[in-house]
Order: sequence, then C-alpha cells, then structure tokens
Amino acid sequence: MIARRFDPLPLGLALLALGLGVAIVTFASMTADDVSYARTRWTALLAMGLAAPAIVLGMLGQAPGPWWRSFWTAGLLAYLLHFWWAVFRSYHGDFAAIAERQGWNAYTNYLATALWTLDVALAWLPLRPGWGVTAVRVLNWLLITASFIVASAIFRSWPDSIPGWALGALVVLTGAARICGFFRTAAVRAPAGQSPRSAG
Repeated sequence: MIARRFDPLPLGLALLALGLGVAIVTFASMTADDVSYARTRWTALLAMGLAAPAIVLGMLGQAPGPWWRSFWTAGLLAYLLHFWWAVFRSYHGDFAAIAERQGWNAYTNYLATALWTLDVALAWLPLRPGWGVTAVRVLNWLLITASFIVASAIFRSWPDSIPGWALGALVVLTGAARICGFFRTAAVRAPAGQSPRSAG
C-alpha cells in the first residue's frame, strides 16, 4: 500500500467537464427525432473527449498520475452513460438484438466496459503498480483507444468520423514524440564519441 496526496484540481476540472458535457448532451438532444439515439451517440463522443487527455498522458508515461486518473475516471463515467443509453434505452435491454446488429463488436464493448471499470477502481486504490495492474492498464488502454478510433473513424462517414480521425492523429503524434524523446535522452546519456546503441 502507498500513501497518495490528494490534489482536488484535476478531479474537479474533469468532473466539471463531465457535468458541462452531460448538460449540453441533455439539452441539445431534447429536440432530436430519436432522443435515445442522439444521447447514445453524443455520450460516446463525450466519453472519447474526456478520455483523450488520459490516453495521451498514458502514452507519455504519466499514468497513474492525478490528471490521468481524473480524466480516465470522467471518461469512464461518460462511457457508462453511453452504455446505459445504448443498451437500455436504444435496445431496451435486448442483448440478443445488440449481438445481431453489432456482431463481435458488441462483445468487445462489454469487455471494454468491464476492463475500464476495473482499471479505474485499481487506479484509485493505494496500490503499488505490480505486473498484474500494469497488464490490466495496458490491455485496457489498447482496447479503449482502438475501440474509440474504430467506432468513430472507421464505422462512420464524413464528417461524423472527424473526432475518431483526430484521436488517431493525436495518438500517432504523441507516440512519435515519445519515441523521439526516448532517442534524444539516449543520445544525451551516451558517453562522448559513443553511439547510443553501443552505450551500456
């Protein structure tokens, strides 16, 4: 067990963003032809928007820091709202109809929901990150990130696919920055006249 000093600012800002997002989705969808579908769709975008900072921070090695934890949690709460609107309002709890409509993607969504919930619970517990926690975190990060990008970029037409492509570009740019930073650090640490590969 490890003691963790609580900083209210990251969580406060993440929850404020969540509250504003939910309010916008609620009021904007009231005039939609199909309110349940509109809220299902827009809460998915809200979840992606809130999780995006945490996805980037995770790539930069900032997990499980307070900013990552706060936005990862807010993203999950928005995703659970999306899950509820999708499963119990749009499909009226008919899991067979969901499986028939979405195929294998339905089961990846269920897995993502369970893993993300577990990951957030572990992130708030004062635990030292062992290999089990790290494995859950990495697997969950990959699954959530891929799910967001595929669902919003690949399965949607333009311009609805813009948020998914934007998240994909952000992930690629962050990964490139992390790789460049790694090689730059390795080059600085290498003794003069010795290449980073031959150092150590």
